[in-house]
Amino acid sequence: MTRRDKRKAENRGKLLAAARRVFAEKGVARATARDIVRATDLASGTFYNYFDDKDDAFRAVMEEFTTQARAAAREQRLKAGVEIEERLYRAYLAYFELVVADPEMFEILRRNADAIAMMGTDDLFETAVQELAEDMGQWVERGELPAGVVEWLPYIGRTIAGGGFQVAAQLAETENPDIEAAARFCGRLLLDGLRGLG
Repeated sequence: MTRRDKRKAENRGKLLAAARRVFAEKGVARATARDIVRATDLASGTFYNYFDDKDDAFRAVMEEFTTQARAAAREQRLKAGVEIEERLYRAYLAYFELVVADPEMFEILRRNADAIAMMGTDDLFETAVQELAEDMGQWVERGELPAGVVEWLPYIGRTIAGGGFQVAAQLAETENPDIEAAARFCGRLLLDGLRGLG
């Protein structure tokens, strides 16, 4: 990585960190690109070298979070030697723990649930949906899920990704959320639904 590339990565990182703080404090509707730049040591025009507008920055913040959450959940879904119900529970739990453990993201979800819903989730969840379809295909091959699930994989993937995100947003709005109960509920609901498709 060249010095210029390193500086660009650092600047983008500063802007993303500032954007997280601003969106957590003000919400997307009240935040401005100027607010984000003011929360850094960068020149005002720097923002537009990395983002088109505040909505573009908000999408980048959400993509950064969903990438991390997706990896944590998938690690649990693919654990060897663990029953499928337990794997699904742990996957949801890993995802919800990230939300609750990260005060800024917790606040971003709480303050901006409507803005997130308006973003359109196709791009945000595309990779998650693909990974879920791959994982469920393996579960069908191993006999953990009925073969009838295969034809519904695109719908199931979107239901799981979008539903999990909405439950995470609900947890963010709840005082003292019981993430273990929420994860257990989501895992059981999903597994019962998938088995019902057979």
